[in-house]
Amino acid sequence: MTNRPPEAVIVDRGYRHYEGNRKGRRGAMGAVIRDGFRRVLGLRRKGRRKILPWTLITMMLVSVAVLSALHYAANQIGVTDLVADELPHNREYFEFISRVALLFIAFATPELLVPDREQGVLAVYLSRPLRTIDYLAAKGMSLGILMLAFLMIPQTIFHLLLGVFSPDGFTSYMVDNLDVLWQVPATSLAYFLGFASVALIVATLIPRVGFAAGIFLGVMIMFNGLAEFFVEVADFSGSEYGALLAFEEHPHLVRDWIFGASTSDYAVTRAGFEPWVALMAIVAISVLAVTLAWNRYRKLS
Repeated sequence: MTNRPPEAVIVDRGYRHYEGNRKGRRGAMGAVIRDGFRRVLGLRRKGRRKILPWTLITMMLVSVAVLSALHYAANQIGVTDLVADELPHNREYFEFISRVALLFIAFATPELLVPDREQGVLAVYLSRPLRTIDYLAAKGMSLGILMLAFLMIPQTIFHLLLGVFSPDGFTSYMVDNLDVLWQVPATSLAYFLGFASVALIVATLIPRVGFAAGIFLGVMIMFNGLAEFFVEVADFSGSEYGALLAFEEHPHLVRDWIFGASTSDYAVTRAGFEPWVALMAIVAISVLAVTLAWNRYRKLS
């Protein structure tokens, strides 16, 4: 009995060349941006991927409802002094949502950057027409849009509800508070740059998502303490510059500067610096983060 090789089977897969539109760099960047939204928000992913981002989003929306209800109740019973002096308004509301935003940025930035390196798919992304700078710009746009929406949407809802509940009427309240229309976006941008720049540096250097998130939060907390040491304890020439290590405080100081509130409680101010120094520190760290990320990903590609 002779061994006969198995007969070959030819299957017609109906292969055809792609005949659709080729969208080039813009289309590739748009695809990366949309993928970034899905990654961070857990869309089209397992349920456990949705828990953290949507819990944080829910916290933001619940906080708007609670604060708005407090303002409504105070106005209904006529306690105008309480509304004016004690209950949070837009500036104070940033104090809460910025803490939640810090957790959001700690989760979102590594989630956008680390898995592509960890899974070895950068070569696929960075094939033509997408370049390194396009890839990083698209990731940054994903993070920026999500973060600014995370900060500004609750603030916008809160501002509108304050107008609705105002005893002076909606129109009068809006006219009297026109400054909020630029203060909220400017402050949101300061928080985004202040938090995202440090998160970008960490996510560029650390190869694990959870580890990068933990390192980022640790840096923001511990460097605040280190800045306090330089301001309160250290006593040598140039020690005041250690106050600039308070990365987490910089956006808060810029916020109070924008809203015209006192900035005397912050390490940078107590070290003798003006609020604009905190803004320059944010810009400098942002430039450093982008430069580091570009050099790192250029080498990886």
